[in-house]
Amino acid sequence: MNKLPGFLLLTLLLVSCAGNSIPLPKLTPAPDRPPDCAPLFPQGNYQFVHLIECSMPGGNHGTAMGVTVTDSNGIESALMTVEGFVLFAARFSDTLTVHRAVPPFDKPGFASGMMQDIRAIFLHPKGKAMAGSLPDSTPVCRMTDDSGQITDILSTADHCRQRNIYSPARQLLRTISGHDCTVDLDGSLIPKTLELTSWEMGGYTLQMTLISAENINSITIDNYKTNKPATSLHKIDAG
Repeated sequence: MNKLPGFLLLTLLLVSCAGNSIPLPKLTPAPDRPPDCAPLFPQGNYQFVHLIECSMPGGNHGTAMGVTVTDSNGIESALMTVEGFVLFAARFSDTLTVHRAVPPFDKPGFASGMMQDIRAIFLHPKGKAMAGSLPDSTPVCRMTDDSGQITDILSTADHCRQRNIYSPARQLLRTISGHDCTVDLDGSLIPKTLELTSWEMGGYTLQMTLISAENINSITIDNYKTNKPATSLHKIDAG
């Protein structure tokens, strides 16, 4: 597997903006059923470390490490090679702040595109929630935010969660599916593996394997603004 060049090539596609033709499915409301809108990951002060494998059309593949830190005010993320070289580090709260970006991760649009994916995975969507069923009778929680973006939250066969995210124009943007939800973190079962598929132009897939998950009191991405070996991150084994 090509560990870095394929991943670098993928980054140039993360800012694709043209949608596809997969429309939002019709929802049959279930007003008497409370909406089941549980998040993919617990919300609060946490650090997650994942091995990320990416695939894109044409058979290009790449591997990297991702570190994500969440808190009540925002989210921070660092991307590095498997050898521990930090490629990118940023925080999003009310605004996006980039701490480190080496070429080509300093390209316009990359930071916002990457953090959009990270937020979609780790942060619970905001908005009005409604319980209902899809045309195939699958129960769903449908959340609509102030911008008109819609997120359908479903349970999967292995009791994990799937999110289907639609644009305000009601076209599918991303599908995020958790699998093997057997890691207990503060009473929440979280996925050992996760797949994000972008359905936008030049679509790509991220396969994420959990390495560690930790409840932390002091949250900072400062260690990744310069460089920190990935091997020092494995405080809790998720296996």
